[in-house]
Amino acid sequence: MAASTAKAPGRAILAALLLPLACSADDGVQQDAASQGTSTAPTGDSATSASATSAHGSTTEGSTTEGSTTEGSTTEGTTTEGTTAESTTTDAATTDTDTDTDTDASVAQLQIDPPHAIVVVDSGWSFPVDFTLTALDGRGQIVPLQTNQPITWTVDDPNLGVITRHGGAFQAHNTEVGLTTVTASAAGLQAHATVQIEHLLDPPVCPPGPQLSDGPPAPGAFVRVVAPEYEGSGVYHGVYLPPDWQPDRRYPVIVESPCNKYGAFSGKVDDAALGYHLAGCRAFIWIVVPYIQGQDNLDYGWGDVPATIAYWSQNVPRALQAHGGDAGAVLLAGFSRGAIGASYIGLSGPEIADTWLAFIMHSHADVVSNLTPDQGAGSALRMQRVAGRTTLLSWGAAGDGGAVNSLKGVDLLTDYGYPLTAFAVPGVGHTDAWAADDPIARQTAQAWLFDAVAARPGTHTIRGRVTDIDGHGVHAARVTSGAHSTTTDLHGYYALRGLLPGARELACDHPTLTCPPSQILDLNVDLEDVDLLALP
Repeated sequence: MAASTAKAPGRAILAALLLPLACSADDGVQQDAASQGTSTAPTGDSATSASATSAHGSTTEGSTTEGSTTEGSTTEGTTTEGTTAESTTTDAATTDTDTDTDTDASVAQLQIDPPHAIVVVDSGWSFPVDFTLTALDGRGQIVPLQTNQPITWTVDDPNLGVITRHGGAFQAHNTEVGLTTVTASAAGLQAHATVQIEHLLDPPVCPPGPQLSDGPPAPGAFVRVVAPEYEGSGVYHGVYLPPDWQPDRRYPVIVESPCNKYGAFSGKVDDAALGYHLAGCRAFIWIVVPYIQGQDNLDYGWGDVPATIAYWSQNVPRALQAHGGDAGAVLLAGFSRGAIGASYIGLSGPEIADTWLAFIMHSHADVVSNLTPDQGAGSALRMQRVAGRTTLLSWGAAGDGGAVNSLKGVDLLTDYGYPLTAFAVPGVGHTDAWAADDPIARQTAQAWLFDAVAARPGTHTIRGRVTDIDGHGVHAARVTSGAHSTTTDLHGYYALRGLLPGARELACDHPTLTCPPSQILDLNVDLEDVDLLALP
Protein backbone atom coordinates (compact mmCIF):
# COMPACT_ATOMS: atom_id res chain seq x y z
CA MET A 1 0.00 0.00 0.00
CA ALA A 2 1.75 3.14 -1.13
CA ALA A 3 2.01 6.00 1.30
CA SER A 4 0.93 9.49 0.31
CA THR A 5 3.25 12.40 0.90
CA ALA A 6 2.47 16.06 1.45
CA LYS A 7 5.02 18.74 0.55
CA ALA A 8 2.66 21.71 0.68
CA PRO A 9 0.49 23.15 3.45
CA GLY A 10 -2.44 20.97 4.49
CA ARG A 11 -2.70 17.77 6.47
CA ALA A 12 -1.53 14.60 4.77
CA ILE A 13 -3.59 11.80 6.30
CA LEU A 14 -3.99 8.49 4.54
CA ALA A 15 -7.67 8.16 3.78
CA ALA A 16 -7.42 4.40 3.43
CA LEU A 17 -6.40 4.07 7.06
CA LEU A 18 -8.14 7.04 8.64
CA LEU A 19 -11.00 6.29 11.01
CA PRO A 20 -12.89 8.81 13.14
CA LEU A 21 -10.36 9.97 15.71
CA ALA A 22 -10.97 9.64 19.42
CA CYS A 23 -9.08 12.68 20.66
CA SER A 24 -7.29 12.07 23.94
CA ALA A 25 -5.18 14.05 26.33
CA ASP A 26 -2.30 12.59 25.85
CA ASP A 27 13.26 2.32 6.85
CA GLY A 28 23.97 -8.13 -4.31
CA VAL A 29 25.76 -9.84 -6.44
CA GLN A 30 25.30 -13.53 -6.79
CA GLN A 31 27.62 -14.03 -9.61
CA ASP A 32 27.89 -17.08 -11.85
CA ALA A 33 29.01 -15.18 -14.90
CA ALA A 34 30.36 -17.48 -17.55
CA SER A 35 30.90 -14.68 -20.04
CA GLN A 36 32.58 -11.31 -20.17
CA GLY A 37 31.89 -8.22 -22.25
CA THR A 38 34.66 -7.82 -24.80
CA SER A 39 35.85 -5.34 -27.37
CA THR A 40 38.14 -6.17 -30.24
CA ALA A 41 40.64 -3.89 -31.89
CA PRO A 42 39.59 -2.99 -35.45
CA THR A 43 40.78 -5.44 -38.06
CA GLY A 44 39.36 -5.59 -41.54
CA ASP A 45 35.72 -4.60 -41.24
CA SER A 46 36.00 -3.96 -37.48
CA ALA A 47 34.22 -7.11 -36.35
CA THR A 48 32.95 -7.15 -32.76
CA SER A 49 33.01 -10.31 -30.65
CA ALA A 50 32.21 -11.56 -27.20
CA SER A 51 34.45 -14.17 -25.66
CA ALA A 52 33.30 -16.54 -22.90
CA THR A 53 35.62 -17.23 -20.00
CA SER A 54 35.29 -18.75 -16.58
CA ALA A 55 33.46 -16.85 -13.86
CA HIS A 56 35.15 -14.32 -11.60
CA GLY A 57 33.86 -13.16 -8.24
CA SER A 58 33.53 -9.45 -7.72
CA THR A 59 36.13 -7.88 -5.45
CA THR A 60 35.66 -6.99 -1.84
CA GLU A 61 37.48 -4.54 0.35
CA GLY A 62 40.85 -5.91 1.24
CA SER A 63 41.34 -7.62 -2.13
CA THR A 64 42.24 -6.09 -5.45
CA THR A 65 42.70 -7.00 -9.06
CA GLU A 66 44.39 -3.75 -10.00
CA GLY A 67 47.73 -4.54 -11.52
CA SER A 68 49.32 -5.34 -14.80
CA THR A 69 46.43 -7.27 -16.26
CA THR A 70 43.21 -5.91 -14.83
CA GLU A 71 41.93 -2.91 -12.97
CA GLY A 72 39.41 -4.08 -10.42
CA SER A 73 37.09 -1.78 -8.57
CA THR A 74 36.43 -2.15 -4.91
CA THR A 75 34.33 0.18 -2.79
CA GLU A 76 33.89 0.17 0.94
CA GLY A 77 30.92 -1.98 1.70
CA THR A 78 30.80 -3.51 -1.76
CA THR A 79 29.55 -7.06 -1.88
CA THR A 80 28.18 -9.53 -4.33
CA GLU A 81 24.74 -10.14 -2.88
CA GLY A 82 21.69 -8.53 -4.46
CA THR A 83 23.16 -8.50 -7.93
CA THR A 84 23.20 -11.38 -10.34
CA ALA A 85 25.62 -11.66 -13.22
CA GLU A 86 23.94 -13.71 -15.90
CA SER A 87 25.90 -16.57 -17.40
CA THR A 88 25.01 -15.80 -20.98
CA THR A 89 27.29 -14.41 -23.65
CA THR A 90 26.46 -10.76 -24.30
CA ASP A 91 27.08 -8.32 -27.11
CA ALA A 92 29.61 -6.77 -25.16
CA ALA A 93 31.49 -4.24 -26.78
CA THR A 94 31.89 -1.95 -29.62
CA THR A 95 35.27 -1.32 -31.17
CA ASP A 96 37.01 2.02 -31.10
CA THR A 97 38.62 3.03 -34.34
CA ASP A 98 40.82 5.57 -32.60
CA THR A 99 44.32 4.06 -32.79
CA ASP A 100 46.20 6.98 -31.21
CA THR A 101 49.34 6.74 -29.13
CA ASP A 102 47.42 5.43 -26.14
CA THR A 103 46.71 2.18 -27.94
CA ASP A 104 48.81 -0.83 -27.01
CA ALA A 105 49.38 -2.81 -30.21
CA SER A 106 49.34 -6.10 -28.27
CA VAL A 107 45.83 -5.44 -26.95
CA ALA A 108 43.21 -6.75 -29.37
CA GLN A 109 40.15 -6.57 -27.15
CA LEU A 110 38.83 -5.66 -23.72
CA GLN A 111 36.36 -7.59 -21.63
CA ILE A 112 34.24 -6.58 -18.64
CA ASP A 113 33.31 -8.93 -15.86
CA PRO A 114 30.43 -9.33 -15.21
CA PRO A 115 28.98 -8.65 -18.67
CA HIS A 116 25.47 -8.28 -17.25
CA ALA A 117 24.44 -7.55 -13.67
CA ILE A 118 21.00 -7.46 -12.06
CA VAL A 119 20.80 -5.11 -9.08
CA VAL A 120 17.88 -5.90 -6.78
CA VAL A 121 16.68 -2.97 -4.68
CA ASP A 122 15.37 -4.46 -1.43
CA SER A 123 13.71 -2.23 1.19
CA GLY A 124 14.95 0.85 -0.63
CA TRP A 125 18.55 -0.42 -0.53
CA SER A 126 21.06 -2.13 -2.82
CA PHE A 127 24.74 -2.96 -2.69
CA PRO A 128 27.34 -1.74 -5.20
CA VAL A 129 28.56 -3.83 -8.12
CA ASP A 130 32.28 -4.03 -8.87
CA PHE A 131 33.13 -4.26 -12.55
CA THR A 132 36.59 -5.34 -13.65
CA LEU A 133 38.32 -4.91 -17.00
CA THR A 134 40.76 -7.32 -18.63
CA ALA A 135 42.87 -6.80 -21.78
CA LEU A 136 43.30 -9.67 -24.27
CA ASP A 137 45.60 -10.13 -27.24
CA GLY A 138 44.57 -11.56 -30.60
CA ARG A 139 44.74 -15.11 -29.25
CA GLY A 140 42.48 -14.30 -26.32
CA GLN A 141 45.32 -14.36 -23.79
CA ILE A 142 45.43 -11.85 -20.95
CA VAL A 143 47.98 -9.12 -21.54
CA PRO A 144 48.93 -6.02 -19.54
CA LEU A 145 47.62 -2.60 -20.49
CA GLN A 146 50.79 -0.69 -21.33
CA THR A 147 49.35 2.81 -21.20
CA ASN A 148 49.77 5.90 -19.11
CA GLN A 149 46.08 6.62 -19.36
CA PRO A 150 43.83 5.17 -16.63
CA ILE A 151 40.82 3.02 -17.35
CA THR A 152 37.78 5.28 -17.58
CA TRP A 153 34.30 4.05 -16.65
CA THR A 154 31.02 5.70 -17.60
CA VAL A 155 27.34 4.83 -17.25
CA ASP A 156 24.86 5.49 -20.04
CA ASP A 157 21.86 6.50 -17.90
CA PRO A 158 22.88 8.55 -14.85
CA ASN A 159 19.28 8.50 -13.62
CA LEU A 160 19.72 4.84 -12.70
CA GLY A 161 23.08 5.03 -10.97
CA VAL A 162 26.66 6.25 -10.85
CA ILE A 163 30.01 4.56 -11.44
CA THR A 164 33.40 5.61 -10.13
CA ARG A 165 35.30 7.04 -13.08
CA HIS A 166 38.57 5.19 -12.56
CA GLY A 167 37.32 2.46 -10.24
CA GLY A 168 34.41 0.70 -11.94
CA ALA A 169 32.14 0.53 -8.88
CA PHE A 170 28.47 0.99 -9.85
CA GLN A 171 25.91 2.15 -7.29
CA ALA A 172 22.22 2.25 -8.19
CA HIS A 173 20.22 5.27 -7.07
CA ASN A 174 17.48 2.82 -5.93
CA THR A 175 14.67 5.13 -7.03
CA GLU A 176 14.06 3.85 -10.58
CA VAL A 177 14.08 0.57 -12.47
CA GLY A 178 15.48 -0.01 -15.93
CA LEU A 179 18.44 -1.10 -18.03
CA THR A 180 21.63 0.88 -18.53
CA THR A 181 25.02 0.33 -20.12
CA VAL A 182 28.41 0.58 -18.42
CA THR A 183 31.38 1.41 -20.66
CA ALA A 184 35.09 0.98 -19.93
CA SER A 185 37.63 2.80 -22.13
CA ALA A 186 41.34 2.03 -22.26
CA ALA A 187 44.13 1.68 -24.83
CA GLY A 188 41.96 3.24 -27.53
CA LEU A 189 39.31 0.55 -27.09
CA GLN A 190 35.98 0.25 -25.35
CA ALA A 191 34.03 -2.58 -23.75
CA HIS A 192 30.44 -2.57 -22.56
CA ALA A 193 28.32 -4.31 -19.95
CA THR A 194 24.70 -3.90 -18.93
CA VAL A 195 23.03 -3.36 -15.57
CA GLN A 196 19.38 -4.15 -14.91
CA ILE A 197 17.83 -2.39 -11.89
CA GLU A 198 14.87 -4.20 -10.33
CA HIS A 199 12.80 -3.53 -7.20
CA LEU A 200 11.90 -6.35 -4.82
CA LEU A 201 8.26 -5.66 -3.95
CA ASP A 202 8.24 -7.91 -0.91
CA PRO A 203 8.21 -5.97 2.37
CA PRO A 204 9.55 -7.97 5.29
CA VAL A 205 7.28 -9.64 7.84
CA CYS A 206 9.45 -10.11 10.90
CA PRO A 207 9.21 -12.98 13.35
CA PRO A 208 9.13 -12.12 17.05
CA GLY A 209 12.27 -10.18 17.88
CA PRO A 210 15.14 -11.86 19.70
CA GLN A 211 15.66 -11.23 23.40
CA LEU A 212 18.43 -8.84 24.39
CA SER A 213 21.52 -10.89 25.16
CA ASP A 214 25.17 -10.44 26.06
CA GLY A 215 28.04 -11.19 23.73
CA PRO A 216 29.45 -9.68 20.56
CA PRO A 217 27.03 -8.36 17.92
CA ALA A 218 26.17 -11.02 15.35
CA PRO A 219 23.70 -11.44 12.47
CA GLY A 220 20.17 -11.96 13.78
CA ALA A 221 21.10 -11.20 17.41
CA PHE A 222 20.04 -8.26 19.60
CA VAL A 223 22.92 -7.63 21.99
CA ARG A 224 23.67 -5.35 24.91
CA VAL A 225 26.50 -2.86 24.27
CA VAL A 226 28.15 -0.90 27.07
CA ALA A 227 29.99 2.27 26.05
CA PRO A 228 33.55 2.73 27.37
CA GLU A 229 32.45 5.72 29.46
CA TYR A 230 29.87 3.59 31.27
CA GLU A 231 31.83 0.40 31.97
CA GLY A 232 30.60 -1.14 35.22
CA SER A 233 27.36 0.89 35.21
CA GLY A 234 23.77 0.09 34.34
CA VAL A 235 23.84 2.20 31.16
CA TYR A 236 23.73 0.33 27.86
CA HIS A 237 22.20 0.31 24.39
CA GLY A 238 21.13 -2.49 22.07
CA VAL A 239 22.43 -3.36 18.60
CA TYR A 240 20.67 -5.71 16.20
CA LEU A 241 22.33 -6.79 12.93
CA PRO A 242 20.09 -8.17 10.17
CA PRO A 243 20.33 -11.91 9.45
CA ASP A 244 22.05 -11.25 6.11
CA TRP A 245 24.62 -8.89 7.66
CA GLN A 246 28.17 -9.25 6.41
CA PRO A 247 31.29 -7.25 7.27
CA ASP A 248 32.53 -4.62 4.81
CA ARG A 249 29.03 -3.82 3.61
CA ARG A 250 27.09 -0.64 4.26
CA TYR A 251 23.55 -0.81 5.66
CA PRO A 252 20.77 1.66 6.44
CA VAL A 253 20.05 2.15 10.13
CA ILE A 254 17.03 2.74 12.36
CA VAL A 255 17.85 4.30 15.74
CA GLU A 256 15.02 3.95 18.27
CA SER A 257 14.52 5.07 21.85
CA PRO A 258 12.06 3.33 24.20
CA CYS A 259 8.67 4.48 25.44
CA ASN A 260 7.90 5.21 29.08
CA LYS A 261 7.17 2.39 31.51
CA TYR A 262 3.42 1.89 31.79
CA GLY A 263 1.05 -1.05 31.61
CA ALA A 264 2.70 -3.89 29.74
CA PHE A 265 5.49 -1.63 28.49
CA SER A 266 8.72 -1.80 30.47
CA GLY A 267 10.30 1.40 29.15
CA LYS A 268 13.55 -0.52 28.68
CA VAL A 269 15.93 -0.76 25.73
CA ASP A 270 15.35 -4.51 25.96
CA ASP A 271 11.69 -4.34 24.93
CA ALA A 272 11.63 -1.79 22.10
CA ALA A 273 10.10 -3.22 18.92
CA LEU A 274 8.94 -0.59 16.43
CA GLY A 275 12.11 -0.31 14.33
CA TYR A 276 12.64 -4.06 14.32
CA HIS A 277 9.22 -4.84 12.90
CA LEU A 278 9.35 -2.09 10.27
CA ALA A 279 12.66 -3.20 8.79
CA GLY A 280 15.15 -4.63 11.24
CA CYS A 281 14.68 -8.28 10.37
CA ARG A 282 16.01 -7.82 6.85
CA ALA A 283 18.04 -4.99 5.37
CA PHE A 284 18.50 -2.60 8.31
CA ILE A 285 20.73 -2.33 11.34
CA TRP A 286 18.61 -1.47 14.39
CA ILE A 287 20.04 0.43 17.37
CA VAL A 288 18.07 1.14 20.56
CA VAL A 289 19.48 3.99 22.65
CA PRO A 290 18.55 4.79 26.28
CA TYR A 291 17.54 7.74 28.38
CA ILE A 292 19.99 8.17 31.25
CA GLN A 293 19.84 9.08 34.91
CA GLY A 294 23.16 8.89 36.74
CA GLN A 295 24.68 5.47 36.15
CA ASP A 296 21.53 3.75 34.93
CA ASN A 297 19.14 3.62 32.01
CA LEU A 298 15.88 5.39 32.82
CA ASP A 299 12.57 3.64 32.13
CA TYR A 300 10.33 6.67 32.79
CA GLY A 301 10.81 10.38 32.18
CA TRP A 302 13.72 12.35 30.76
CA GLY A 303 16.42 12.10 33.41
CA ASP A 304 19.75 13.76 32.68
CA VAL A 305 19.03 15.31 29.29
CA PRO A 306 22.60 16.54 28.56
CA ALA A 307 23.95 13.07 29.40
CA THR A 308 21.41 11.45 27.06
CA ILE A 309 22.25 13.87 24.24
CA ALA A 310 25.95 13.15 24.71
CA TYR A 311 25.34 9.39 24.79
CA TRP A 312 23.36 9.39 21.53
CA SER A 313 25.88 11.73 19.87
CA GLN A 314 28.83 9.48 20.78
CA ASN A 315 27.42 5.99 20.46
CA VAL A 316 25.38 6.18 17.27
CA PRO A 317 28.50 7.09 15.20
CA ARG A 318 30.49 4.42 17.04
CA ALA A 319 27.92 1.78 16.15
CA LEU A 320 27.83 2.90 12.52
CA GLN A 321 31.59 2.63 12.22
CA ALA A 322 31.75 -0.71 14.01
CA HIS A 323 28.98 -2.43 12.06
CA GLY A 324 28.87 -0.84 8.62
CA GLY A 325 26.03 1.60 9.11
CA ASP A 326 25.65 4.19 6.38
CA ALA A 327 25.91 7.62 8.01
CA GLY A 328 23.75 9.05 5.22
CA ALA A 329 20.85 6.67 5.92
CA VAL A 330 20.15 6.87 9.66
CA LEU A 331 16.50 7.26 10.65
CA LEU A 332 15.38 8.22 14.15
CA ALA A 333 12.27 6.47 15.45
CA GLY A 334 10.19 6.13 18.57
CA PHE A 335 6.82 5.39 20.13
CA SER A 336 5.30 7.59 22.86
CA ARG A 337 8.28 8.95 24.85
CA GLY A 338 10.43 7.81 21.94
CA ALA A 339 8.32 9.80 19.47
CA ILE A 340 8.73 12.97 21.52
CA GLY A 341 12.40 12.15 22.12
CA ALA A 342 13.05 12.05 18.39
CA SER A 343 12.76 15.83 18.59
CA TYR A 344 13.33 16.65 22.28
CA ILE A 345 16.68 14.80 22.25
CA GLY A 346 17.37 14.11 18.56
CA LEU A 347 16.73 17.70 17.44
CA SER A 348 17.91 19.43 20.59
CA GLY A 349 20.75 21.18 18.78
CA PRO A 350 22.12 21.54 15.24
CA GLU A 351 24.99 19.10 15.79
CA ILE A 352 22.91 16.07 16.79
CA ALA A 353 20.15 17.12 14.36
CA ASP A 354 22.63 16.70 11.50
CA THR A 355 22.80 12.95 12.19
CA TRP A 356 19.40 11.90 10.85
CA LEU A 357 17.99 11.24 7.39
CA ALA A 358 14.32 11.04 8.43
CA PHE A 359 12.02 10.64 11.43
CA ILE A 360 9.38 8.15 12.61
CA MET A 361 7.14 9.48 15.40
CA HIS A 362 4.31 7.23 16.54
CA SER A 363 1.72 8.30 19.12
CA HIS A 364 2.80 11.78 20.27
CA ALA A 365 5.14 14.48 19.00
CA ASP A 366 7.27 17.22 20.51
CA VAL A 367 4.73 20.04 20.72
CA VAL A 368 3.36 22.41 23.34
CA SER A 369 2.17 20.04 26.10
CA ASN A 370 3.03 18.95 29.62
CA LEU A 371 5.07 15.98 28.35
CA THR A 372 8.51 17.65 28.25
CA PRO A 373 10.33 19.51 31.02
CA ASP A 374 10.00 22.81 29.14
CA GLN A 375 6.26 22.25 28.54
CA GLY A 376 7.00 22.37 24.82
CA ALA A 377 8.34 25.95 24.91
CA GLY A 378 11.25 24.99 22.63
CA SER A 379 9.34 22.48 20.53
CA ALA A 380 8.79 24.77 17.52
CA LEU A 381 12.53 25.47 17.23
CA ARG A 382 13.39 21.80 17.71
CA MET A 383 10.87 20.61 15.11
CA GLN A 384 12.11 23.32 12.74
CA ARG A 385 15.43 21.45 12.72
CA VAL A 386 13.73 18.69 10.73
CA ALA A 387 14.86 21.13 8.02
CA GLY A 388 13.11 19.72 4.97
CA ARG A 389 13.72 16.05 5.70
CA THR A 390 10.77 13.65 5.62
CA THR A 391 8.74 12.51 8.63
CA LEU A 392 6.29 9.67 9.25
CA LEU A 393 3.84 10.69 11.99
CA SER A 394 1.20 8.20 13.11
CA TRP A 395 -1.10 7.52 16.06
CA GLY A 396 -3.66 5.04 17.30
CA ALA A 397 -7.17 5.84 16.12
CA ALA A 398 -8.91 4.30 19.15
CA GLY A 399 -8.98 5.52 22.73
CA ASP A 400 -5.88 7.23 24.06
CA GLY A 401 -3.86 6.78 20.91
CA GLY A 402 -1.91 10.03 21.13
CA ALA A 403 -3.98 11.76 18.44
CA VAL A 404 -4.06 15.22 20.04
CA ASN A 405 -0.30 15.73 20.20
CA SER A 406 0.33 13.82 16.98
CA LEU A 407 -2.04 16.10 15.08
CA LYS A 408 -0.33 19.15 16.60
CA GLY A 409 2.89 17.72 15.19
CA VAL A 410 1.27 17.27 11.80
CA ASP A 411 0.16 20.92 11.84
CA LEU A 412 3.58 22.16 12.91
CA LEU A 413 5.54 20.26 10.26
CA THR A 414 2.96 21.15 7.62
CA ASP A 415 3.25 24.84 8.49
CA TYR A 416 6.99 24.55 7.93
CA GLY A 417 6.31 22.99 4.52
CA TYR A 418 8.30 19.85 5.28
CA PRO A 419 7.57 16.50 3.58
CA LEU A 420 5.21 14.53 5.77
CA THR A 421 3.24 11.30 5.72
CA ALA A 422 0.65 10.96 8.48
CA PHE A 423 -1.95 8.33 9.28
CA ALA A 424 -4.09 6.91 12.05
CA VAL A 425 -3.73 3.21 12.74
CA PRO A 426 -7.26 1.81 12.94
CA GLY A 427 -8.48 -0.14 15.93
CA VAL A 428 -5.58 0.50 18.30
CA GLY A 429 -4.91 2.90 21.15
CA HIS A 430 -1.58 3.87 22.68
CA THR A 431 0.64 1.04 21.43
CA ASP A 432 3.19 0.14 18.80
CA ALA A 433 2.00 -3.47 18.54
CA TRP A 434 0.44 -2.67 15.15
CA ALA A 435 3.90 -2.81 13.59
CA ALA A 436 3.83 -6.55 14.22
CA ASP A 437 0.09 -7.23 14.04
CA ASP A 438 -1.44 -4.99 11.35
CA PRO A 439 -0.04 -5.80 7.89
CA ILE A 440 -1.77 -2.89 6.14
CA ALA A 441 -0.53 -0.25 8.58
CA ARG A 442 2.92 -1.82 8.66
CA GLN A 443 3.20 -1.88 4.87
CA THR A 444 2.11 1.76 4.73
CA ALA A 445 4.92 2.68 7.10
CA GLN A 446 7.36 0.45 5.24
CA ALA A 447 6.51 2.06 1.90
CA TRP A 448 7.35 5.46 3.37
CA LEU A 449 10.50 4.09 5.01
CA PHE A 450 11.89 2.46 1.90
CA ASP A 451 11.13 5.52 -0.24
CA ALA A 452 12.88 7.74 2.30
CA VAL A 453 16.01 5.58 2.26
CA ALA A 454 16.08 5.36 -1.53
CA ALA A 455 15.37 9.02 -2.37
CA ARG A 456 16.77 10.70 0.79
CA PRO A 457 14.51 13.75 0.35
CA GLY A 458 15.64 17.13 1.62
CA THR A 459 19.33 16.18 1.52
CA HIS A 460 22.26 16.32 -0.89
CA THR A 461 25.40 14.33 -1.76
CA ILE A 462 29.10 15.15 -2.02
CA ARG A 463 31.20 12.78 -4.12
CA GLY A 464 34.86 12.91 -4.94
CA ARG A 465 38.24 11.24 -4.77
CA VAL A 466 41.29 11.49 -2.54
CA THR A 467 44.53 11.13 -4.51
CA ASP A 468 48.24 11.28 -3.74
CA ILE A 469 50.77 13.53 -5.44
CA ASP A 470 51.09 11.06 -8.34
CA GLY A 471 47.35 11.01 -8.98
CA HIS A 472 46.79 7.56 -7.48
CA GLY A 473 43.70 6.96 -5.38
CA VAL A 474 44.28 6.96 -1.61
CA HIS A 475 42.60 4.11 0.25
CA ALA A 476 41.28 4.39 3.82
CA ALA A 477 41.13 8.17 4.01
CA ARG A 478 38.29 9.29 6.29
CA VAL A 479 36.19 12.09 4.84
CA THR A 480 33.78 13.91 7.15
CA SER A 481 31.14 16.61 7.07
CA GLY A 482 29.38 17.37 10.34
CA ALA A 483 27.95 14.18 11.82
CA HIS A 484 28.62 12.27 8.58
CA SER A 485 31.76 10.35 7.73
CA THR A 486 32.88 7.72 5.27
CA THR A 487 36.09 6.00 4.18
CA THR A 488 37.58 6.01 0.69
CA ASP A 489 37.61 2.78 -1.30
CA LEU A 490 40.67 1.13 -2.83
CA HIS A 491 40.63 3.66 -5.67
CA GLY A 492 40.25 6.65 -3.39
CA TYR A 493 36.56 7.38 -4.01
CA TYR A 494 34.10 8.57 -1.38
CA ALA A 495 30.44 9.56 -1.22
CA LEU A 496 28.81 11.51 1.60
CA ARG A 497 25.04 11.25 1.27
CA GLY A 498 22.06 12.43 3.28
CA LEU A 499 23.63 15.85 3.97
CA LEU A 500 21.53 18.83 4.94
CA PRO A 501 21.88 21.77 2.54
CA GLY A 502 23.74 24.95 3.40
CA ALA A 503 27.31 25.69 4.39
CA ARG A 504 29.12 22.41 5.12
CA GLU A 505 32.64 21.82 6.32
CA LEU A 506 34.45 19.04 4.45
CA ALA A 507 37.49 17.50 6.12
CA CYS A 508 39.83 14.60 5.43
CA ASP A 509 42.17 12.48 7.55
CA HIS A 510 44.55 9.65 6.73
CA PRO A 511 46.79 7.46 8.94
CA THR A 512 50.02 8.22 7.03
CA LEU A 513 49.31 11.05 4.57
CA THR A 514 48.45 14.68 5.23
CA CYS A 515 45.10 15.80 3.90
CA PRO A 516 44.45 19.41 2.92
CA PRO A 517 42.86 21.84 5.41
CA SER A 518 39.11 21.58 5.76
CA GLN A 519 37.02 23.62 3.37
CA ILE A 520 33.54 25.13 3.47
CA LEU A 521 31.17 24.14 0.67
CA ASP A 522 27.84 25.73 -0.19
CA LEU A 523 25.72 22.60 -0.58
CA ASN A 524 22.51 23.50 -2.38
CA VAL A 525 22.79 20.83 -5.10
CA ASP A 526 24.60 17.51 -5.27
CA LEU A 527 28.33 18.12 -5.72
CA GLU A 528 30.47 15.81 -7.87
CA ASP A 529 34.24 15.59 -8.26
CA VAL A 530 35.09 17.28 -4.97
CA ASP A 531 38.62 15.88 -5.04
CA LEU A 532 41.21 16.14 -2.28
CA LEU A 533 45.01 15.89 -2.51
CA ALA A 534 46.79 14.01 0.28
CA LEU A 535 50.52 14.71 0.59
CA PRO A 536 53.33 12.72 2.24
